[in-house]
Amino acid sequence: MRAVFKKFMDENTVLHRWISYGFTMLLILATAYFTPGQEKIASNAGTWVVLFILFYTLLTRRILETLIFANVLGLAMIHGFGFIDGFKEQLFKTMSGEDFIWIVLLCCSLNVFNKFLNKTGALGAFAGVIKSRVKSEKQLNMATWLLQFPLFFDDYMTMAIGGSIMAPMYDEMKVPREEGAYLIHTLAEPLRVLFPITSWAAFMSGCFVSTGIVSESEGMMAFIRSIPFNFYAMISIVGTFLFAAGILPKIGGLKKPDPSQYIEFAEAEEVSEDKKRGTLWDFFIPILFLVVMFFYFDFDTVSSMVVVIPVTVGYYLLRGIMGASDVEECLVSGFSEFMSLIILFCASYMLNDVLIGLGYIDYLAETVRQFVNPNLLPVLVFIVFCISECIMSLNWGLILITFPILVPVAAAIGANPYMVAAAIVSAGCFGCNMCYICDYTMLSSSVFGLKAGYHASTCVPYSIIFAVITAVFYLIAGFVF
Repeated sequence: MRAVFKKFMDENTVLHRWISYGFTMLLILATAYFTPGQEKIASNAGTWVVLFILFYTLLTRRILETLIFANVLGLAMIHGFGFIDGFKEQLFKTMSGEDFIWIVLLCCSLNVFNKFLNKTGALGAFAGVIKSRVKSEKQLNMATWLLQFPLFFDDYMTMAIGGSIMAPMYDEMKVPREEGAYLIHTLAEPLRVLFPITSWAAFMSGCFVSTGIVSESEGMMAFIRSIPFNFYAMISIVGTFLFAAGILPKIGGLKKPDPSQYIEFAEAEEVSEDKKRGTLWDFFIPILFLVVMFFYFDFDTVSSMVVVIPVTVGYYLLRGIMGASDVEECLVSGFSEFMSLIILFCASYMLNDVLIGLGYIDYLAETVRQFVNPNLLPVLVFIVFCISECIMSLNWGLILITFPILVPVAAAIGANPYMVAAAIVSAGCFGCNMCYICDYTMLSSSVFGLKAGYHASTCVPYSIIFAVITAVFYLIAGFVF
């Protein structure tokens, strides 16, 4: 039996290829033939796409394949045998979409910014300060945990900049990369959702106004009222602290790291002896300027980087720690290194649109809406959307769709609407930590040089533990508040 299972999971065997590729091709063709089309398809049809994602991800651990086949399967349900044209149209729509363009510009511009810091030696100067004070695995993990807090105002920045600083130290100190990747991945979203001075706060304020339970002037206060009920974010911050401090034990993939899943880091930039090196000031001045621009542009990181990158280039050129050829090299490599990540993002955003087109999110929201017990509504909302989010994390998309439906229902039946709202946000945080094909998983694994599927598997045990504790909190709080 064990030998059969081994062949089943081995991608080099005929059995594995038939179970993965063969079965998937037959499923897509059968779906295209039997589908009644988008207008007549059942509202729960998206469940089959979700089940396929779960099956194919666990079978192959190949994230991009999973996303592509799931998109094709969903489009076969919508378009029948016209799914090829449907795929092309959806691809064009996604790649021209504002959200996709924004995330591509965000990730690539942050990577270019990191390249500048690294090229000048400024990043090395700051890393050297940390290295001089970090002497053990526990201290390294604690430094990684602490470094995320100054960058809380943007989740991608905590992963891109914080991760870039800390990742090389794990190899140098012979500490498994998995630990650092777990810490920055798990902290990014919880930090953002708990502070009312970020772009997330403005977004959440608007979402509360859209529910009709508060006026425009009360939107921010509604978000603040929901913060004490965002249990998953709080538990994640405490849990990662306990892990960094060595109190929470290593389990799963973190207990038995697998270096064969590592991807080689780009070689650290060596500054020649005759070239002027960047100092700590050359690290902090661009970072502080970035923070100022971030607040000036109302927490829009992309707009901030449009200003920060040329100003940083000018500053480094005047300082004589970077040449014109260095600037061009950083710009090209900063974008090219993220090409594989951009493809994954594209497939992921396509799948979001496909599931929405199938009516799957509306179906989930309506399913939750049927549970009318006001005391149990928060925990039921959290559990149902945790299940959906761990398969396909929609994050803010989940909130946009479910808030106008579920928050007014909570208010109407006597449940605490702020707790229900927080339960939805908590489920989104769980999805960001748990989902194998989430943008958070892809970015944090890329920064720490880990294969995305493997990195995701190392986070699963802790995410589940935190979610179970969170569910208990919502169950109790639903009867108390």
